Parts: sequence; C-alpha cells; structure tokens
Amino acid sequence: MTRDEQVVKTMGRLFGRGEAKSYALDASTRRQLESLFGTMVFGFREIMLVVVVARLLDESYDPHAALYDCNPRSLYEGRMVEELRKRGIPHRKSGPLNIAKAAQGLNAQWAAQRRPKHVADDVVRLVKKLKRMSQAEVENFGAALAGRLLQEATRIAKLTVEALPESGPKHLYDLSWKLIDNAPDAGNTPQRIVGLLMQSYHEELQTGIKVEGHLDRASVTSTTSKKPGDITEEQLDGTVLVVYEVTVKRFGQGRLIDSYDTVKAYNELSGSNIKEVIVICRGQDAHEDAEADEGDAGIYLGTVTYEDMTYHFLEVYEWAMAQLGRMPVDARLAFHAKLSAYVAEPNTSEAVKREWAALNDE
Repeated sequence: MTRDEQVVKTMGRLFGRGEAKSYALDASTRRQLESLFGTMVFGFREIMLVVVVARLLDESYDPHAALYDCNPRSLYEGRMVEELRKRGIPHRKSGPLNIAKAAQGLNAQWAAQRRPKHVADDVVRLVKKLKRMSQAEVENFGAALAGRLLQEATRIAKLTVEALPESGPKHLYDLSWKLIDNAPDAGNTPQRIVGLLMQSYHEELQTGIKVEGHLDRASVTSTTSKKPGDITEEQLDGTVLVVYEVTVKRFGQGRLIDSYDTVKAYNELSGSNIKEVIVICRGQDAHEDAEADEGDAGIYLGTVTYEDMTYHFLEVYEWAMAQLGRMPVDARLAFHAKLSAYVAEPNTSEAVKREWAALNDE
C-alpha cells in the first residue's frame, strides 16, 4: 500500500470515528485541542493533523525533535488536502508549512516565534503528550481532532446563504463595494472581485483573453508564484497583455519598488517586455506622487513612473462600475454566480460570508 493510500485510509478511519463521536479526552487535552480552533490561523490545527497522521503511519516519528522527518509538504498538500476539501473543512493550501516555518521541531523555541503564542504553546503541549501515547491513544486523539474539524465544516456551511441570480449593475456594484469596504479579508475580497469581473467579461464575450492570478490568496507573493502582479490578462498562449495590482493598503514607494523588481524578474525569466502596471485601489491608497489633474474623471488617480516602468492608478469602485457598465446581461449574471460560489467556498473568510448574508437579507 502506498503512503497516499495509507493516508486516505487513516483519515477515513479518523473522520469516521470523529463523526460518530467515538473518542474521549481528559479535560486538559480537550481544552488544548479547543485552543487550536480559537484562532483564524488554520495552520495550528493543520500541523496537528499532519503530526497525528504521520505518527499513525510511523510510530517512531517525533515531531518535537524532527518535524520534517515525515516530509510534511508532500503529506499535507497531497491526499490530506483532498480529504479535507471533500468534507468541506476550511483549510489552507500550505497551512502547516506556513506555521512550521522550517522549524527543526515543534518545541518552545518554535512556539516563541509564533502568534498567537498561547496557541503555539498548546500545540507543543499536545505534541509532548502524543509522544507518550500508544498508537491506540494517538488514534483516539486524532478522532477527536477530526470530529472538531467536522464541527467547523458544519458551522461554516450554516453561514452560507443562497442568493438569487442578479444582473442589475447598480445592485452588483453595491454588493462589490460593500464587500470590499466591510470585509476586505486582507485584500482577498477586492482581488477576487476585480478578477471575477474581468473573467466574466472575457468568457461571456469569448474574447480569447484569459484572466490569471485572481484565484490566489492575496498573501501569495508574485515572486513565489512566478507571476508579474496580482492579476494578469493573457493571450491563450500565456503572453501577458496587462498586469494589475489590486490593493486596499497603501501602494507607496516600498511596494512600488517591490512590484518593479517582480516585473523585471518576470521579464527576464519569460522574455516578456512589460512596461506598465495598472494599480486598482482606493483613492487614499494610491502612491503619494499619483496626482490626477483637475477635471480628470473620477476613475483616474494619477500616474507614477519608476525607472522604465509606468504605474497607472485607478479608483477601485469607479473601475468596478465602469466594468459592470460595459458587460452584457449574461456576463453580469456570470459574475454574480461566480462571486456567490466564492463566498460559499469553505475557505472563504467568515467575515465575507457574514457580510454576504447581511447584504442578501436586505
């Protein structure tokens, strides 16, 4: 049996027991487990799940001393993520690795650098307890963890509301700006809305242009993902036509230089010759040197040139309305359906789900 097959079998067994509530924990362990669910940093609960599964596959595995002995990236990002996804459990693509940060082991030194620290401390306490447990006891704890993950899936699913199809540009504009304003989700909301508006337009009009990057989380850096910006419009052969940065944070000189370095690196790697970047942001977030002339349209916030690169700043709400205004009915319906589907995804922020529910209850 391959490791992937063992993972699927092990997780199936844990979730089966978790669903049946076939487990028992002492009060201290139960409190420490619950601590992992008191934070929106999913990596803590996910690294704990990796540890449990790895220990069940190999009794000698000791994450306190040598976390990476189980090859956690391939373990988690392979079949484990698939098992979480099919059960509707909120998760991050690389949550355990993001929280591990190449630590030698899950110990006090690791916990001292993590936030919230009290949650990291509880992870260390649980890891120490697991080290003393028999395989049967580890499985019992794993069943409790699986059961708690299933509870999260149920809780998140209840936040989802069904929105009736909508094509009115004013209504879609209101939905968009209120989501961006009230539930920006660290930049994920505006990036997804801008990208879905572009994607719906090009798909419905069959322009032959594809939109890339908008499905990534805003925390994914362009350098890591080997892309020139947050979102790109590309030809079908991958040739980049337009590069966009989308933000609800200040796009000052530091970020401009970071963007410039990223585009230059992309140009060198791909042989492209990108010379412009469109920054879609709020007025207060535009670069300090991006001043529009008196009489310019509200959408235009100004232009900044750095070295051989030009940055054009556009106001995000005005841009969204302009985009909706040029979209036919079917494209606007498609945008609403895509946005609704995004909100319904288990991994979408609770704040976004709650704002969406409130907007659709008005």
